[in-house]
Amino acid sequence: MKYLILLGVISAVLWWLKTQRNSNNSAQDASPQPQNMVRCSYCDLHLPQGDALQGSQGFYCSSAHRSAKEG
Repeated sequence: MKYLILLGVISAVLWWLKTQRNSNNSAQDASPQPQNMVRCSYCDLHLPQGDALQGSQGFYCSSAHRSAKEG
């Protein structure tokens, strides 16, 4: 009888560990999608397109670089 209880406890622990691992994997799958990288037309710095400022002559890493290049 004690071996049956021990087998039940071990099975419960293994099942719990498996469900914890699956929930951690699903949280990692919800990570954001990669963005396109663009280059600053002034200093050639590469940055994600979502962080870049767009001007008439391309993308810029800051408003200072945009105003320096475009006037």
